[in-house]
Amino acid sequence: LIATGQTGLNVAFDLPTQMGYDSDAPVAHGEVGKVGVAIDSLEDMAALVDGIPLDRVSVSMTINATAIVLLAMYIAVARRRRVPPAALTGTLQNDILKEYVARGTYIFPPRPSLRLVTDVCAFCERDLPRWNAISVSGYHIREAGATAVQEIAFTLADAKAYVRAALERGLDVDRFAPRLSFFFAAHGDIFEEAAKFRAARRLWARIMREEFGAKDPKSWMLRFHTQTGGS
Repeated sequence: LIATGQTGLNVAFDLPTQMGYDSDAPVAHGEVGKVGVAIDSLEDMAALVDGIPLDRVSVSMTINATAIVLLAMYIAVARRRRVPPAALTGTLQNDILKEYVARGTYIFPPRPSLRLVTDVCAFCERDLPRWNAISVSGYHIREAGATAVQEIAFTLADAKAYVRAALERGLDVDRFAPRLSFFFAAHGDIFEEAAKFRAARRLWARIMREEFGAKDPKSWMLRFHTQTGGS
């Protein structure tokens, strides 16, 4: 992919990695490497990105409860290769709230988990200016049985919680919000899906302007990725 000009890659992690277990933990038996790559150590991360120019390729990581650990490993490998953190581009899913709603790969209770998410946001604002700290995900909520309307409702509610947490932490809304991204499902009713995306964009712009006082038009933008619903 890189040889043909691809500038963005995505990493999926196996369930033990998502839950903070080493591959040799008894509870991980039978799950190692099944739905993604196993990362147990810094050397595993180094092997994963070997040969990838980290200062020129954006790397997204589908990771939530252990996002702060995997990002730290990624930065450590980059520094070993003399790539400064400020040169790194990518996205962490880092959306822990939808884990309680839809997926279940959480480790800690909601409040300390939300603090970890906000820690990542504060760190990225300071040291990783080209990194998206959260991808707020409605996809998994839809896959768990939500309607299109509920998918947007839950996702924007989660996003509002992250913005509030960031503001309580002292972050500037117009420095934080432009680097929020979203992830939605696309099911078979093309008219409903088109209406859903248009409504979500209008709602988010209104929320950012009226509820959070965002002044930068980039803070109003609903930047999202979508993919076909697996269900």
